[in-house]
Amino acid sequence: MRRATWWSALLVGLVLMATTGCGTDRPAPGQAGGTGPGQATSGNQATSGNQSAPGNQATSGGSTSGRSAPAGTASGAVLIDFGRQGGLAGVSDQLVVREDGGYTLTRARPPVNRSGSLAPAELADLRAKLASSGFTKLPHVQPGGGTDMFTYHMTYQGTEILAQEAGLADALRPVVATLTAIVERSG
Repeated sequence: MRRATWWSALLVGLVLMATTGCGTDRPAPGQAGGTGPGQATSGNQATSGNQSAPGNQATSGGSTSGRSAPAGTASGAVLIDFGRQGGLAGVSDQLVVREDGGYTLTRARPPVNRSGSLAPAELADLRAKLASSGFTKLPHVQPGGGTDMFTYHMTYQGTEILAQEAGLADALRPVVATLTAIVERSG
C-alpha cells in the first residue's frame, strides 16, 4: 500500500511540475524567448557520459520538462523524447529519437549511454505510429493504478504526455511498444 501511495504522490508531483513549468529555467515553447520543437537551446550540457567530449552540447527539442537531453542530440531536431521509469527493476531510461533517425539512450542503472541509428523502414514505422496516434490531441496526463508498473513521459511536437502503464491510451500503445523495443535492444 505504501508503494502505491508513493507512486500516486510522484505522479501528482510530476503532473504539477509539467503543467506549471517547474524545473525549467527557460520560457516554454511559444513564449517570448522560448524555442519551438527541434530548435536548439544553448548551454544545456548533457548530464551523463563524457561531458568534456566535443559535440556533447544537447538540444531540448522544445521540452519544458527541465531535463537536459542526452549527449549527441545536437546534430538534428528531436522527433520524440521518451522516458520510462519504474517497473520491477526500477529502471530510469531516457530515449531521444531525432528526425534523422539517430537516437541516444541514457539509463541510470546500470549506467548506459548509447547512440545508434534507426533503419529507414523503422523510422518510417515510428513516424506512422506517431501520426496515427493523434498524440497532440490525447490527454496530457493518463493515470492508472497498480504497483511495479512503468510511468512514461513523452514529448512530441511540443506536446508532453505523462502516463502510467495501466492508464496508457490505446492509441499510444503501438508508439510505446516501438520505443520500448528500441530501449530494450539498445540497453
